[in-house]
Amino acid sequence: MQSAITRAIQELERELGVTLFERRPQGMLLTGTGHTLLHRVERAFAEMESARRGIAAAGPPAGWNEAAPIFSLSLGRQRLLAFAELVEQRHMGAVADSLMISQPAVSQALREVEIGLGIEVFIRSPAGLQPTPLGALLALHVRRALAEIRAAEVEIGLLQGAMAGRVTVGTLSLGRDRLLPRAILGMQQHHPNLSVTTLEGTFEHLSMRLRAGDIDFILGALRPPEHTIGLLREPIAEDEMALVVRAGHPLARRGAAVPAAVLAALAASRWVLPQRGTPTRELLEGALRARGLPEPAVTVETTDLTITRGLLLDSDMVTAVSPHLFQHEIGAKSLAVLPFEMPETRRAIGFLQRAGGSPSLAARMLMDSIRAVGRL
Repeated sequence: MQSAITRAIQELERELGVTLFERRPQGMLLTGTGHTLLHRVERAFAEMESARRGIAAAGPPAGWNEAAPIFSLSLGRQRLLAFAELVEQRHMGAVADSLMISQPAVSQALREVEIGLGIEVFIRSPAGLQPTPLGALLALHVRRALAEIRAAEVEIGLLQGAMAGRVTVGTLSLGRDRLLPRAILGMQQHHPNLSVTTLEGTFEHLSMRLRAGDIDFILGALRPPEHTIGLLREPIAEDEMALVVRAGHPLARRGAAVPAAVLAALAASRWVLPQRGTPTRELLEGALRARGLPEPAVTVETTDLTITRGLLLDSDMVTAVSPHLFQHEIGAKSLAVLPFEMPETRRAIGFLQRAGGSPSLAARMLMDSIRAVGRL
């Protein structure tokens, strides 16, 4: 009579459509696919063990269950995802819509988590659901564990020759215009079934999603080390800011030199810039101070390139930006770069990954392609 373990392994192999073990007279040996799955499963369970230790260290209520089903991921993927999404969205109806399940199913998932733990992970109030600190901690590790399982599925598919998978990249403005599009095209020449999803947002939002395992890596201008604790930084290219105006702008007609009159005109110009405190704004203000110029008179604060482009084309406003972001307009001579070098605004562009993370094979392929573009 077959053991429960043997039956479970056979069911898993049938579900995945792969062979995880070589059956030999002397025993069972893991295949390459089996090793891949084991690596990811061990990482997923390590996340849940970290959740267990974190809750224990926080001094939970007496009677909480250290052997709750959620720690072994035995609630099922949909229930785990419903719980994690509920912590983020804090509304059962919104979670039900996003996962295309019923609202009672979301309520049931939450009930199973809390009954299993013996702990309430949400505070119920007229304003809605608010995760407790322990609930937020648990959800973070659940999201990371689910990310490991997704990575396992993609990598098994790649090893089986399907070469299908998805990479999710958090993109900041620098790198979004040139590096990433060229890298995607280069990767898909060899692996056309690999797809890419990009998420745009502030650095704070994207770094939170990266730490939760929702995205594979961030591409953009690297923040100072004190802003990226717990993340791995990898520079791959450099960028220097430039002053950009419309073609025919009075400052653009003054020639290649930067006479005192140009500096005075800059001080009197109207600017469109990102908000105060952003890296671009701080670098520009530092460069102007170094030349004895006052802070720019900012008329419009925005990080939206479409708005910035429209304002520049239809006015005499000035902006400070990576010229790569407007390379098409500069090449078409509708926008112009002023002869005002600012070497102190040079900054590194690169990857941010979660320390201790293990990028999927598809993510590593895309990062290799980005590195190749960065060397050009």
